[in-house]
Amino acid sequence: MRGKSAGWMLFVGCLLLLSFASTTRYSKTADLALIGLRLTLLILLSTLALREQWKHHRNLRTGDKHTNLDAGDTVLQRVRRWYYDSPEHRS
Repeated sequence: MRGKSAGWMLFVGCLLLLSFASTTRYSKTADLALIGLRLTLLILLSTLALREQWKHHRNLRTGDKHTNLDAGDTVLQRVRRWYYDSPEHRS
């Protein structure tokens, strides 16, 4: 239930920022906040995806199939599970 409430809070927060964008006084601030949030998420996820792809290609060249997981891998796995709504897999 915690995940659903966090998702709803993000949704309501975005709606609040979008409602500020409809008024003339706060439109520039709301636009900059939404653009900044989107660019931050884009840079973060792009960096994590490039790290994973680079590590995968490096492992293919060396033939190493089992590598140690680091913090970036677990973040990507959590995002992937959240996006596809798959159950948590613990090994």
